[in-house]
Amino acid sequence: MSKVWRTLRQQAEQFAGWNPVLRWNVEYRVLEHDSLEAALAANLGLSLRHLGGDKLEAWLAALLRSEPAITIQSAADIDRFVKDDPSCVDHYVALSSCAGFQALQLYRISHMLWLNREHHNALMLKNWGAQVWSIDIHPGAQIGKGVVFRHGQGLVIDDGVVIEDDVTLWNAVSILRGPAGERKSPILKRGATVHAQSVVCGGVTVKKGITLPECTLFTESVADLSS
Repeated sequence: MSKVWRTLRQQAEQFAGWNPVLRWNVEYRVLEHDSLEAALAANLGLSLRHLGGDKLEAWLAALLRSEPAITIQSAADIDRFVKDDPSCVDHYVALSSCAGFQALQLYRISHMLWLNREHHNALMLKNWGAQVWSIDIHPGAQIGKGVVFRHGQGLVIDDGVVIEDDVTLWNAVSILRGPAGERKSPILKRGATVHAQSVVCGGVTVKKGITLPECTLFTESVADLSS
C-alpha cells in the first residue's frame, strides 16, 4: 500500500468521524475501495455521473488499472496540491473536491487514449472535463507529474504543449500553439509558475523555476524566455 493511499484512507476516516452525515459520501469516494486507482475512478465518475453513470466509472477504473504510470503521476500531483494550494487542506479534500486536481487526472486518462490513437474517446473526455470544471486540456499536450492548477477555472492548454514536472498554473491561464503556418507550442520547464490570466503562445520556452506575472501576453516576438 502506497504512502499516499494510506494517508488518504486515514484522512477519509477522520473526515467521516467529523461529519457522520456525509460518511456515505466518504465511503463511496475512498473507504470502500482498495487502491488509489479505484478511488480516482470513483471520484471522477461521481463528478461526471450525469454524463455516464456507473458504466463510465467502471471504464475509467479499467483504464487506470491498464496504465500504472498514471497512478504514480497522480500520487505526485496530490502531494504537491496539498503542499502548494491552501484550498487543499489535506489529501482527501484534494481528491474529493478540488476541481484542478480532478481535471488533471481526467486529462491523464485522455492523454493515454490519445497516445493509443483512440482520439474520439480522448476528445470526448476532454470536452466533458471542460463542461464540468471549465478547465480545457487537449489530450495531445504532454504534462509531467507534480503539477498544480491553482483554482483552475478558465485554464486552457493546447495540443502539443509540453509542461514538465512541478509546474504551477493559475486560473484563466492559456498555453496555446502559435498561429497557422507556425504551429509551434510552448514548453514550460520544471518548476515554472504562470499566474492568473496570462497567455503563453507559440514557440516560447519558459525557464526552469521562472514565475510569469499575471495578465500578461508572452509570445516569441514579445519575450524570449528560452533557457
